[in-house]
Amino acid sequence: MIGSLKGKVLEVHAAFLLLEVCGVGYAIKAASGTLSNAKAGEERLFYIHDHVREDARDLYGFASWSEQEFFERLLNVSGVGPKVALTIMSVGEVGQVKAAVMKGDLALLTSVPGVGKKTAQKIVLELQGKLVEDVDALPGDSEVVDALVSLGYSSQQAREALKPVSKDIVDIPERIRQALKYLGK
Repeated sequence: MIGSLKGKVLEVHAAFLLLEVCGVGYAIKAASGTLSNAKAGEERLFYIHDHVREDARDLYGFASWSEQEFFERLLNVSGVGPKVALTIMSVGEVGQVKAAVMKGDLALLTSVPGVGKKTAQKIVLELQGKLVEDVDALPGDSEVVDALVSLGYSSQQAREALKPVSKDIVDIPERIRQALKYLGK
């Protein structure tokens, strides 16, 4: 499985870009915001979601770990495939889309081609409690929330416990320990 690729952007197209890594060109599908920020000739790093199906193998590229993580969370929602997830991510910045999901903004989600009212409701229902509210959250904070939820805390309690944890602590196990200390008070 490919986790990231770093190389020279050869071409940028409407739905994908071509990235050359050690003489091999990879076609990487990406959200419109990522594509608009990529310029031919520049060296770039992309976090990759390697999507393998029976009839195809597609690479989806993201400028940040949080974008990839959100994409993969969207894929876990029943009825949302990679094309729809990428289209959802193209309606705005990841933080804006996450905020819309947390607020239950069905209008934004149903404005996405391929997302009807039922799918939008499913996305909100399944992801609303799993997304970290803080837009300045560290990339692994959703993992911390998931770990605390698996220990029996509600997602709201887990998010609240993360707020006082210093942003200087980036190690996920240490962030979990600090949040547990807060919850133990």
